[in-house]
Amino acid sequence: MRPIKMRLTAFGPFPDTQTVDFRPALGARLFGIYGPTGAGKTSILDGICFALFGESSGQERQGDDLRSHHATPDIETEVSLIFEVGAKRYNVVRRPRQTVRGKRGDALVERQHWAALYDATDIEVDDIEADNPGVVMEERKVEVVADRMRSILNYSAAQFRQVVLLPQGQFRQLLTASSDQRSTVLRGLFDVSLYERFVERLKAEASELRNEVETGRSAINGLLQAHAVSDTDALAALIETLTADVGVQTAGRDAARGVRDTARATLQAAQQIQDRFTEHDAALDGLNGVLARAPEIDTLNLRKATAERAVACVAADDRANEADNDLTAGVAARTLAADQASESARLLSEAMAGLQASAARQPVRDAAIAAVTQLEGVQKRVAGAEPLREAARSSSQAALEAKAALKLAADDHDVAEQANGAANAELTSVQQTVLRISQIEGALQLLRQAREEAAQFANATGAGEKFAAARSAASANHERLAGVLAACRVAESTAEEALASAQAAHLAAKLEDGAPCPVCGATEHPLPAGGVGEGLGLDAAWRQARSAREAADADERQAAQVAARADGEWTQAVSTLAALKAPERDVTAFTADIVAADAELEALQAGPDIATVQAAVDAAKLHLASTTSALAAARDQHVAADKAATSAAAALAASLADVPEDLRDAAAVTLRVHAAIEHRDQLNDAHQLAVENERRASEAAQAARSGLGHAEARVKELTAARDTQRASFVAAKATAGLSDTAYTAAKADIPNIQNLASTITEHVAGLAAAQDRKDRAVAAIAGLDRPNLEASSAALTDADAILTKAEELLTTTTMRLSQLEATQALVARLAAELAEATERYRVLGELAQLTDGRNAHRLRLRDFAIAATFDLVLEAANQRFARMSRGRFSLLRKYEGGDGRARAGLDIEVYDAHTDQKRDAHTLSGGEGFLASLSLALGLSDVVQAEAGGVKLDAIFIDEGFGHLDDETLDVALDTLRDLVGQDRAVGVISHVEAVKEQIPMGFDVVRQPQGSVISQRVGL
Repeated sequence: MRPIKMRLTAFGPFPDTQTVDFRPALGARLFGIYGPTGAGKTSILDGICFALFGESSGQERQGDDLRSHHATPDIETEVSLIFEVGAKRYNVVRRPRQTVRGKRGDALVERQHWAALYDATDIEVDDIEADNPGVVMEERKVEVVADRMRSILNYSAAQFRQVVLLPQGQFRQLLTASSDQRSTVLRGLFDVSLYERFVERLKAEASELRNEVETGRSAINGLLQAHAVSDTDALAALIETLTADVGVQTAGRDAARGVRDTARATLQAAQQIQDRFTEHDAALDGLNGVLARAPEIDTLNLRKATAERAVACVAADDRANEADNDLTAGVAARTLAADQASESARLLSEAMAGLQASAARQPVRDAAIAAVTQLEGVQKRVAGAEPLREAARSSSQAALEAKAALKLAADDHDVAEQANGAANAELTSVQQTVLRISQIEGALQLLRQAREEAAQFANATGAGEKFAAARSAASANHERLAGVLAACRVAESTAEEALASAQAAHLAAKLEDGAPCPVCGATEHPLPAGGVGEGLGLDAAWRQARSAREAADADERQAAQVAARADGEWTQAVSTLAALKAPERDVTAFTADIVAADAELEALQAGPDIATVQAAVDAAKLHLASTTSALAAARDQHVAADKAATSAAAALAASLADVPEDLRDAAAVTLRVHAAIEHRDQLNDAHQLAVENERRASEAAQAARSGLGHAEARVKELTAARDTQRASFVAAKATAGLSDTAYTAAKADIPNIQNLASTITEHVAGLAAAQDRKDRAVAAIAGLDRPNLEASSAALTDADAILTKAEELLTTTTMRLSQLEATQALVARLAAELAEATERYRVLGELAQLTDGRNAHRLRLRDFAIAATFDLVLEAANQRFARMSRGRFSLLRKYEGGDGRARAGLDIEVYDAHTDQKRDAHTLSGGEGFLASLSLALGLSDVVQAEAGGVKLDAIFIDEGFGHLDDETLDVALDTLRDLVGQDRAVGVISHVEAVKEQIPMGFDVVRQPQGSVISQRVGL
């Protein structure tokens, strides 16, 4: 990591913006940061560490404490750092949690920690600004920026402080730390998780093998105990006994099956004879059923013949019914005509009475004519007074308008007062809204951070469950394939033994007494191999078994690798989950709160700003003053108009004093005139209507009397026709020989004549078929006796029961024998697997104990790796420490005991060449301790860069004053630092020592002032 350019705003001792351009200093490779104590030199390193990790360089100052106490609330604390890693250039910007003035009003609000990361590779350094920061990699989410920075730098803040930025006060920490503390530091710098996972994998596999051995033993004992035998010999004897029992029980079963088959054939023959007798009984019942319907069929024949005679009477019956209907209609028409004649006579009498009453009202009509004449005279008087009326109307209208204007002015004044009150109330509300917005924004920051943590926990939980399932599946698959491999090995061994036996038998068959054996060369053959020596196909079977074993071996190895990988992934997921804190609520609950807060914030932000509302308050005050003046003027105008209206009304009343009060208005008198004319016209129209009604009623009465005469003549004609048709119908029934009752019954059967004929025909055919079936059934049982089915069925049932018992006994014995044989094979296979697993556990268990520290030196594999790495660190440190101490001192790791063969932990001791003695590192003087610490830190930096492939230390910073070094030692230390720098590394030192400034002129000065410190660039001499 190369720091290129940094801006500090309201940060630490710097009240405004300070720019630190590292490019000239990096070009010099060795530079310094100088200033008096308390000026803020370390704050530059704080700025770098905070920009990268959100923490200060020394852990005593958190991000929240980095805001400048000299800064005003209007300035927000911010740190931006442009840095490079390899060929990539990045721009990171951070703002710590702080309290500043809000964007609305003067209220102070709390801002949460904010971070952003940009890719600025394609932008010149001097062109990178706030409005041109680079391509966004992440904004706002502090946790995501932290993850991105870790992947870019490949080290954490703690590692950064240990190997890149050596903080003030912690410079000697690694030198004087205890063994356990030093181990913790080194484990943070060097990843030994591979060794830890390896040891855990060995322990897990050893545990699994131990469980497998114990399970195998338990399985074999359980199988033998399940069959109540003590060992495999007893199991073999029991199998031999059951094999003999199966032979005896098979013979008994076959004899019982022969008896059962004979009984079944006897029952089947009896059943066939019984079926013939059953058919005979059914045929006889069928014939009797058909004969039983003979009376019913005779009745149907009679109904059919009667219906056929009734057909000839239907036409006469229809004509007689039609004549009855016509006569009924004629009588109804005559009744209607009589009613109409009576009604017309009544209406004529009423019309004549109305005409007489109308003639008697002639005086009323004359009075109506006189009233019209009188009202028309009054109408002329009222029209003459219209000018005075118009003057009174105008004055009254003016008074009304003045009154309305007064009301409007009063309403406007009321509205202005309400608007003024509302504006002041809204101003108060907006001020409260501004405060609420600040509160919600702060709460949202906390809610989003909590939701992100809950999401990380949920994701980690899901990943753990997924990897646990994958681990279980991979382990099960490995166990399955291990079983397949064991079976394939047995099959290969069996095939190989068979092939070898066949080959031996083949060679033995060709041996001759006195002739040398082609294998061993012996001429005597006392025990040649037996067998027929037929090896056809055995070689191919052995090769096939070997191929299957090799394939199973490859599958098992691959499954073991998959299981190991799944176990590592599960371990990592569990470790990740353990490092996270369980949230109080889930993501959904936090999201609901955030949505609600966002909605409330959006609703509040949609309202007017405080400046707009203040302007509205000022406008409302001006409008209220204006409406107050307008109200006073309107009140004066209303008083004057009211006086003028009263005077005009008095003049109009004097001119119409003798006119009735209700007729003084032109419109009212006009309405009265129109009403009188309308009343007169209505009386005249009513008299004319009475005359017309009398004439029409007289004509209608005459027409009704004529219609009644015609209707009575028509009734006489229809009565004669009806009598004629009735006589014809009676004659037709007599001809057919049917009474009225018989005809009525037969008429209902006329539509069913065809159905009756079909039923009769079907009965005749059914009778013939039933007779034929009965004759055939009698012939079928001729010479036969009805069999006894119960006896035959009972014999078969007894035979079936005997056979079932024999089969059950044989099945039980056979299953028992099969179970024992399967158990015998399984026990043999488990015994072979147990022997193999026991041997594997012996080797793997010893290895797991050795790597877990259960050895003569009580040293774990992880600690061994850390110790080996620490030896490299000491070796690199001694290259500089020996030079700076002029060959006097070197750092060693302590040995335990007196034999010098084993080392105890990570404790450090110092070898002093002047005394040829080893002593504790705490005994070094201040200057000696500084040189040792510097050497150790530089050695650690070298090894970290060499061992960690992704870590490149382009620059390191040493925050130590060099004040307790004498001039000679200081020269040696600075010469060492000069040797350290090169084309790929720069070193920055922080000091207030003048001698350091003289030897390292390039860098920065931090100057303390009353209003805060400032940073200036130093140029080398």
